[in-house]
Amino acid sequence: MLARLTPRVRMLLTLVLVVFSILALLRIGFFLYFLRPQAAMHGEALWRAFWIGVRFDLRLALLVMLPVAALSFLPWPLRLRDSRLSGGLLTGYLTVVALALTSFYVADFAHFAYLGERINITVKEFFNDQRDSMLMVWQSYPVVRLALLLAVSGYIGYRFAGWLLARYRSQVWPQRGWPARLMVVGVCLALFCVGILGKVTSVVPLRWSNAFFSGNVQISSLGLNPVMYFFDTYSNQGTSYDREQVRAHYDQISRYLGVDEPDAEALNFVRRSAGNDNTTRPNVVFIMLESLGANRLGLYGNPTGATPHLDALANNQSLFFPRFLVPASGTARTVFGLVTSIPDVSWGGSTSSRNPVIIDQYTLVNEFEDYHKLYFIGGDAGWANIRGLLEHNIHGLELWEQKDFNAPTVDVWGISDRELFKAAHQRANEVAKDGPFVMFIQTAANHRPYTIPVDDSGFEIKQPDMDELSKYTWLDHAQYNAARLLDFNINYYLTELVAGSEYERNTIFVLYGDHNTRGTFGQHMSWSEYLGLDGYHVPFIIHAPGIIEEARVMDVNASLVDILPTVLELAGLPYENRTMGRNLFDIDPDWNYVTVFGGDRSVRPSIGLIGAEHYLQMYYNGEQPRLYSLLEPSLDNERTELEPEKAAQMKNLLEGLYETQRYMLHHNKK
Repeated sequence: MLARLTPRVRMLLTLVLVVFSILALLRIGFFLYFLRPQAAMHGEALWRAFWIGVRFDLRLALLVMLPVAALSFLPWPLRLRDSRLSGGLLTGYLTVVALALTSFYVADFAHFAYLGERINITVKEFFNDQRDSMLMVWQSYPVVRLALLLAVSGYIGYRFAGWLLARYRSQVWPQRGWPARLMVVGVCLALFCVGILGKVTSVVPLRWSNAFFSGNVQISSLGLNPVMYFFDTYSNQGTSYDREQVRAHYDQISRYLGVDEPDAEALNFVRRSAGNDNTTRPNVVFIMLESLGANRLGLYGNPTGATPHLDALANNQSLFFPRFLVPASGTARTVFGLVTSIPDVSWGGSTSSRNPVIIDQYTLVNEFEDYHKLYFIGGDAGWANIRGLLEHNIHGLELWEQKDFNAPTVDVWGISDRELFKAAHQRANEVAKDGPFVMFIQTAANHRPYTIPVDDSGFEIKQPDMDELSKYTWLDHAQYNAARLLDFNINYYLTELVAGSEYERNTIFVLYGDHNTRGTFGQHMSWSEYLGLDGYHVPFIIHAPGIIEEARVMDVNASLVDILPTVLELAGLPYENRTMGRNLFDIDPDWNYVTVFGGDRSVRPSIGLIGAEHYLQMYYNGEQPRLYSLLEPSLDNERTELEPEKAAQMKNLLEGLYETQRYMLHHNKK
């Protein structure tokens, strides 16, 4: 059969089959490396995603073939059968293809290992901070070996092109009449169109949205081709808010927020708190717990002992919020959300802190009037334009970053957390003599490359049985020990540095995670793990010796944006709030909801609403709403049709909150 085909058809068919086979093998490797643990629970969905994915692979293989097909049809003197120039173009093209595909897939695997999503246009965020990004890559990945892999793939592409060209030129062209030639061309074109469409029964082509049939983002990732997906996301980079939708939902959102004087025409969101008569104004220290998810703490039932000090802290003159979630995963989004008290719901390739159009923001940090305002970050504050966000909006801020410390750099993220705490404590102890202060400490050690500094701290690396650790979310010993080190340093700061200091007894310490990191399934967790919310579910502890007399568990849904109004209330300070954040000491049970924003944040983000007993997830435009029970959590236990009234009520509220959040990003200037 093959012998009856022309050399051109055989060459093109060989090229497509080779490229397609490589892409399919890479897809199998992706599944085995990243998604194999999900096979038992989501086997059918994974097979469906895989089938979608291989059709994208075939499309890419056919597109790779097109320039070669064009070359093969060039007439004399550029005829591929005997032209040195055309032969050189073919060899060069396939060499570049090999290099490009290898680069894309290496970047894709690294991107997924880092962020849990296929490579897309949001990767351009890392080029905004090229130095830090390049250093992190150098310190986290085997760059030299990957460079060798790239060189080898280029060489293989070069040799394959030479073999394919020699084989094409050595073959004899069969003699056929025009009818036979037309039939071959017709069949080839038909097969090509089917392969490009990705479907047989429809003229609507296979699209990236087909891969998002599941509410589970990781399952959807198996249905995507990284090259095709990257260019799909490049051409679709976000939408703007809808003012009329904000106005249409204003009545319920104003009640959700507790607006003092509702005005739908003016879209007024202002609330005021008078504070109390307390003459002693407490200091406040905010400590961001880098990449520490709820499922890593003993407080949530993790028995691996990574966080003994945080576990004990929550039970000692503290308020512990077990149902606390960040609205969007990612450090830059968390810094923005904390400072502005508005969820960072930007999508299409960037974060709000990097958007110059919305850099001017009202912040409740300025409601700490006549306070010293300090911010400590161990690395470069230019990362993600954090410096611009902070200095532009916080009045009188004293910003400390890597260049300001007399401490060695340990990795791409700057100085160690231990040295960061030392510097922050020293400065806090100085300013506490002159009046109250509010201080932010942004830790970074619990982050790739998980550096354990060589110092005199006495911290000891442990390596428990990996089979046991993997049952409770840990991917490896490096991840486990980095979380242990963070917990160790928190204890060092609170028990060794703060003890006996100028601010020991009149300070509110606020500890919160900025997001979770990818891990194995946490069998000790409940709804957040089973419903794919583990990336948002993080610890939140308010520790205030002398202010909080007895430890309490605050069983209310809480969000990152609620931190500042809640702390201002606890401190007894008067403040004006015109953000999305709420005072958690005064939440109406009928409005006990928080939102999350995630999924494919490049072209089709998903939004979610968590209530007391239910979770509603849908796409940003209201498509495919799915209602789940928090009491019987499972993505297979969809209750949209079983509880239509609840689904409709939550969908309506979620639409209003999302539109208001987007509107407020542009209309809440200081």
